[in-house]
Amino acid sequence: MRPLLAFDTSTDHLAIGVGDLDRPGVVLAATDMAAPRAANTRLLSAVERVLSEAGFESSSLAGVACGRGPGSFTGVRIGVATAKGLAQGARVPLTGFSTLDAVAWRIWRSGEHRNCRFIGVLGDAMRGEVYPALFEVTIDGVRRVAGDRVAAPADTAKEWAANGDTLMLTGGALARYRAIFEDVFGDRVQIASESAWVPDGRSLIDAAWAAEGSLTVQVIAACDRAEAYRLAHPGALLPIYTRLSDAEEAERRSVVSAESAGTPPGGVAGPERGGR
Repeated sequence: MRPLLAFDTSTDHLAIGVGDLDRPGVVLAATDMAAPRAANTRLLSAVERVLSEAGFESSSLAGVACGRGPGSFTGVRIGVATAKGLAQGARVPLTGFSTLDAVAWRIWRSGEHRNCRFIGVLGDAMRGEVYPALFEVTIDGVRRVAGDRVAAPADTAKEWAANGDTLMLTGGALARYRAIFEDVFGDRVQIASESAWVPDGRSLIDAAWAAEGSLTVQVIAACDRAEAYRLAHPGALLPIYTRLSDAEEAERRSVVSAESAGTPPGGVAGPERGGR
């Protein structure tokens, strides 16, 4: 047995799962809880508790997997930074998966999608936008149709409705934009129960095993500990942001404005404008 710790803090919900690198999809322990603006204070203690329930300590881990977003910029950073610290300290590989994928897997496991061919996940990107991710339902799980992006809710609704299929909708952005999708889809849309708008511990393990690429569970599971650590070194994992944060966007606008006015970014005007 090679225990794998997975967690996600990209939403206002904290989810943690413990799997086994030797048994794909097996969940040894799991928990999830509401943690609005509190992931930084609750994550480590919750991880210790879940590992203890599964009979492990952090020193016995064979790997760590974390949700890379997209989601709350602060939440994503907390999760990725904590995962890097845990993996680096234990000298184990760090892999990642999309938070939106984990939400889709939760719906698939629950069976809520019933006869829907697609599952649409809507993360709240703020600024009147969403993080949309569309998944095709298969016998074995869900298959992502497109990559991560930011889009307007109305544009996403029209795009997804164009194929004429029924759709199961989930994700935190439904709290703001549910009516837009119901107006466009009519009776061709089903809305997931609100408790399934966020990942849970089991869906993290599903998403971690389903992720494709070089820094994934599928890759490290086939390697010994040393090789896995080399291939998926904690320093290599990057979050999924899809766009600039509010602070970075404000700085960008400041730079553009300063350049347009002939003022050095972050400074004052030159001598001809009263500078010293």
